[in-house]
Amino acid sequence: MTMKHKQLIQICAGDRGGSRLAKTSIAAALAVVLCTLPIPQKPASAGLIPQEKEVLEGREHEFGDAFVVSLGGKLYDDFWQASGASPPTRRNPAFPSDITAGDSDSWRCVSCHGWDYDGADKAPGSKQQRKQFVSVRHLQGVDPFKVSELFARAHADHPVQATGGLQLDLIILFVSVGQYETRNFKPYKAVTPERLNRGRDIFEGVCMSCHDPDGKSGLEMRPGLRRSLGWLARNKPKRAMHKIINGVPGQSMLALRFLEETVITDLLAYLKTLDP
Repeated sequence: MTMKHKQLIQICAGDRGGSRLAKTSIAAALAVVLCTLPIPQKPASAGLIPQEKEVLEGREHEFGDAFVVSLGGKLYDDFWQASGASPPTRRNPAFPSDITAGDSDSWRCVSCHGWDYDGADKAPGSKQQRKQFVSVRHLQGVDPFKVSELFARAHADHPVQATGGLQLDLIILFVSVGQYETRNFKPYKAVTPERLNRGRDIFEGVCMSCHDPDGKSGLEMRPGLRRSLGWLARNKPKRAMHKIINGVPGQSMLALRFLEETVITDLLAYLKTLDP
């Protein structure tokens, strides 16, 4: 890790409260680093949105906290899609052998640590899964320097280490200050019409143009998933919540981290009514 990247982490290490955004300005920290970073020889994929390319290619610009932390969340989701880097062509040797996964998927942070950061679902009796699918929830609010050290020790052979640099720092920042608190997004025992209407207003204002009124358009397709926001919200709520807050890697979906938690919960409640 270069001294410039250490500056970024050090400036961002002021928050210990476990909030979704650091109290100190992550944007200001990025400005310190990005203004002197050289543009990498291999630029990010042309498929990325321009603003994300500016960050990942080290261009000088000052972005807000929510945008920067959400970009770290996309890298946590799928580093290869979010960064434009070439995906690995070998399977992660530490990934449980009793689970079917593509080579690049076996290296994704979310594949082991889960959409709620509390460890992915464990199959009964699998010691290999229990060892590998560990929670990173306890790292929320921890000094990013410490998180960086833990990552280096736990994932010495991870392809992300070879890429390193700013992309890795953004994942570390996300783990340190960007995890959403599941207890703040508990489903309602009874959803009032007012809350559903507010969720519908948000959906129609920011989501419907890409996903259509029934929520069946503009979705990534992975094995075991249905092309339906309603189905995802009902059956994969943790996955849906991570993507609502942080956006989708390699796509121009809005990251709604800037919204209040109750508003996002209202949106998720409305999504559950789609495609019943």
